[in-house]
Amino acid sequence: MTINTNRDAKNFYWCLEHNQVEESIGCGSTTRIGPYATAAEASTALERTRQRKAEQDARDAEDQK
Repeated sequence: MTINTNRDAKNFYWCLEHNQVEESIGCGSTTRIGPYATAAEASTALERTRQRKAEQDARDAEDQK
């Protein structure tokens, strides 16, 4: 994952409300995931978030043993 640090660069976000990639100007920060450097990275944000949650849930289950 690449995050833009250049203020003039475009950032992309995954909008949870509209289920689509949005550029810097879009829905508010409470309904989107990002920023990402490319639209392609933003388009897989929800999938990566679900994968990370599943991995964390598995670690938590191991800790409960």
